[in-house]
Amino acid sequence: MVISEPITKANLERITNGIFAFTMTLLARDIVTPAQYEKAASITVEQFTLNTVGSIIDFVGIFIILAMFWMLFFQMFHRMKTYDYHFLHVHMLALMSIVLIPFSSTFSNLTPDGFTFTDLLFQINYLLLGLILVYLWHYARSKPALLDPSLTNAEATFISNKHLVPPAVALIGIVLVLANFREIDFMTNVMYFVPFIIMAIFFRRPPFEPEV
Repeated sequence: MVISEPITKANLERITNGIFAFTMTLLARDIVTPAQYEKAASITVEQFTLNTVGSIIDFVGIFIILAMFWMLFFQMFHRMKTYDYHFLHVHMLALMSIVLIPFSSTFSNLTPDGFTFTDLLFQINYLLLGLILVYLWHYARSKPALLDPSLTNAEATFISNKHLVPPAVALIGIVLVLANFREIDFMTNVMYFVPFIIMAIFFRRPPFEPEV
C-alpha cells in the first residue's frame, strides 16, 4: 500500500538526512585529543601523535563510508516516485544500522592489539547496511508503482549492480578478520577507499538506452 500524507517521500528524505548528519558528527568524538591523556602517568609525543593520527584516519575512513551510503540512498530516492509501508519499515532498519556505525567502529578500536569479535562487529554492521540497501532497491524494482516512470531498465540494473559494491567489500573485510590477517589494521585503512575506487572505475556514468 502506497503511503500518503503526512508521511511523504520528502519527510523520509529529511529524517534520512538528519540521521546521516547526526551520525557523521558523532564520529568526531572518537578523535584522540590531549584532554584524553590528562590523567595518564606518562605519555610520549610519539605515542600521542601515533594514536591521534590513527583516530583521524579512522574518522576519515568511516566518514567516507557514510558519505558513500548517503549518496547511494539518495540516488535510489531520486529514481523513486513514492514508497509503501514495507519499504518504510525496512528503511528504518537501515537508519538503525547507520546510527550503530560509530558504536561498532569505536568498539573495534577498544583493543589495540586486535580482537576478532570487536573487528568483526563493525564489518557485520557494514555488511548489514549494504544488504538492506540492496534489498530496498530490489523491492522497489519489483513494484513499478514506486518508481519514476522515466527510469529505464538499463539504469535500474546499473543501480542494482552499483549497490552490490558495499556488501562485497564488507564480505572481504569479514574474511580478512576471520583469517586473522597480520596486516589487518593497514588493510582496514585501505578498504575504506576500495568502494569509491571501484565505483570511479566501473560506475562513473549510468547507461542510456537508445531511443526507439
